[in-house]
Amino acid sequence: MAEEYREFEAKTVDEAIATAMRTFHLNFEQLDIQVISEGSKGLFGLVGTKTAKILARPVQEFDEDAPEPGVEEPPSSPAHDMEPEVRRNAPIPENAPEIISDLLTHMNMSSEIKIREDGVIEIIGDGSGIIIGKRGATLDALQFIVNRILNKDRSEPVYVTIDTEGYRQRHMDHLRSMAFKMGQKARRTGQSVSLERMNPYDRRIIHLALKNDSRVNTKSIGDGIFKKIVIIPRKASK
Repeated sequence: MAEEYREFEAKTVDEAIATAMRTFHLNFEQLDIQVISEGSKGLFGLVGTKTAKILARPVQEFDEDAPEPGVEEPPSSPAHDMEPEVRRNAPIPENAPEIISDLLTHMNMSSEIKIREDGVIEIIGDGSGIIIGKRGATLDALQFIVNRILNKDRSEPVYVTIDTEGYRQRHMDHLRSMAFKMGQKARRTGQSVSLERMNPYDRRIIHLALKNDSRVNTKSIGDGIFKKIVIIPRKASK
């Protein structure tokens, strides 16, 4: 069940959103945000000042991780079963490629921007390794900034996925391979296997990879956005 909206108030919309992000311990793209009031400075910044107000709640995709062992899974839906990188159906804003190009120019990087058939924005250039960064951290940060800019003046949130040199697919393949390998280890040893802390997208890939394996369960543990996944052999979880 989706969480109810909560109201946040601050001097500006940006500050209200920042407060919501801190409150929910989520990133901007993980929040469903509705702007109630933009706020205003008033006369000389003193008289008639109005605060900005927003409504925010976690995006429904992030409300639940995978079902915990012994808990019946709710009926599946297309949105529930889709993987993180391919569940965005909204058209890409026309200014998105330009925003990315401008940001890369400020980074002294010359790249070509194109939109792939799957709706992902692809960056083509010689500096892909720099754009990706360690474990995709730079690419994720760039994606976050672009989505932040795109949603600054929108009442209906939009989200774009940015990729370069097929990194997203390689990363997904790597996570799936690791999930199968660690699942085999858990079954072979009869001991639970703990994986490193991951963001919600990566955790969901692991959960989905082992979802149909009747010999193991997966469970997320920890607080905040980054949690560990524990792969539990069925025999050991009883």
